[in-house]
Amino acid sequence: MFIPLQILSGRDFGPMLIAERLTKVYGRTDGGSGKAVAVDGQAIISHNAPRSDTPPRWWNMAFPIVALVGYIFYLLVWTGQQSGVGGESFIELIELSNAYQALLWGTMAAALTALAFYFIQDKKDGRIIFCNIKGYINKFNRKLCKRGHSEDDNEEHAVILMGYREAMSSFLIGMEKIFGALVCLTLAWATGEVMQAVGLDRFFGELLTNPNLDYRMLPTLTFVIAILIAFSTGTSWGTMTIMFPLVLVPSYNASNGNPVIFYGVTAGILAGAVAGDHASPISDTTILASMASECQILEHVKTQAPYALMVAIWSVLVGTIPSGRETFANWVSIVLGFLMMLFHVVFTSEFTINKTGRFDIFTEIYLRCTRDKEFLLKLKADTVKAFETGQPVKLEESDKLVEGDDLESGPSHNTNSWDTSDRTYDDTVGGAEKQKEDLDDSWADQPLDVNQQASESSVIGEHFSIGDAVDDETAAHSHKLELPMHQIISDGPM
Repeated sequence: MFIPLQILSGRDFGPMLIAERLTKVYGRTDGGSGKAVAVDGQAIISHNAPRSDTPPRWWNMAFPIVALVGYIFYLLVWTGQQSGVGGESFIELIELSNAYQALLWGTMAAALTALAFYFIQDKKDGRIIFCNIKGYINKFNRKLCKRGHSEDDNEEHAVILMGYREAMSSFLIGMEKIFGALVCLTLAWATGEVMQAVGLDRFFGELLTNPNLDYRMLPTLTFVIAILIAFSTGTSWGTMTIMFPLVLVPSYNASNGNPVIFYGVTAGILAGAVAGDHASPISDTTILASMASECQILEHVKTQAPYALMVAIWSVLVGTIPSGRETFANWVSIVLGFLMMLFHVVFTSEFTINKTGRFDIFTEIYLRCTRDKEFLLKLKADTVKAFETGQPVKLEESDKLVEGDDLESGPSHNTNSWDTSDRTYDDTVGGAEKQKEDLDDSWADQPLDVNQQASESSVIGEHFSIGDAVDDETAAHSHKLELPMHQIISDGPM
């Protein structure tokens, strides 16, 4: 309930408030210093952006998603029927199903269905034409009759929304984009396996099953330990798999079958596993969310962890501790939890754009304690400007806010169009060609003297010979020093 309250109120706190202000105050959509970069350190360029002449339609996004969900549920039921004996209910079929096969086959079937859906659409003059039979016939007649009239050649005909070559290229580019996430997931799962192999689950299990432990603290300890295991292993389901057989029976016996303690322990496992997984940097959901939003994983964790920490603290103070000691009924804990979340939204959070530029109370405390406050003070002052003018503040090239904040704009750049994540392949090639033309012009302004270059090369040959017993690296540097600048550039690195 904390996140819906934050969204409805328009308030936020902590690193997320700062990130939102960077977006709204400066009108930035380029990701700033937190944007994901390619392996070579350059900005990620999307080669799957739609062509400029492709009209956007909502059904081209919704249809593949609906098809994916439909195929997965159908295949879950079908694989469950293969494993059952007949007469099972829908829930029983889902329990007997092979989720791996359903997801694998369902994803491929949805991708092929989406391609077929795009193949039956044509585009012309910003319009979408379904099943353009007349266009297909005319296209066939033009090829059959081989008409070469100029008016026919100049006429603009409807073209397919996505051809098979473009479809296959987009499919492979999408696979390339997700490959890095698959590597991160594999390493994250390996880290989780290592944590279990070194005995992390056994260590926490001994803590929970200690006979000297007050059983009334079991809901709280279970919740905290589930958070730690999920954060360390990056999996909520794995945490539940570890904790349920390890804790439920000993907690039931230790409390003499007290249902309040038993239900509190069960709830603590479920809630702690989800909370720890949400804040873990090696969680599959964290990695996939970062990949989908094209931001750095640790930047995503930094903005999300305060939410999980805030809710976890109040869950312990007004939830697990009073519940374990049976101080008051569980519904009172729920009401108190809601009131605490409402308190934080109203009194400890701030609007993204406000009159005074004030941050939330936690960021204000940090601002008074840290020495590196220039960035936050400037953001605070610019927030006031954005509130007064109602327009984004122009951020110049000299106003780099944080380390690694690579601005894409110059003095005359429009801050509302700083997004470079959707540059197409044509834009990239065009920029490279422009740089090549500029380089050619610079060479034309200062032509090389071939005779001078040849004479200088002969002089260098006298200084160095193949048989000289000189260190290769030293000789290379000395050779560079005696070469004229234009020959160093033309020859490249030694």
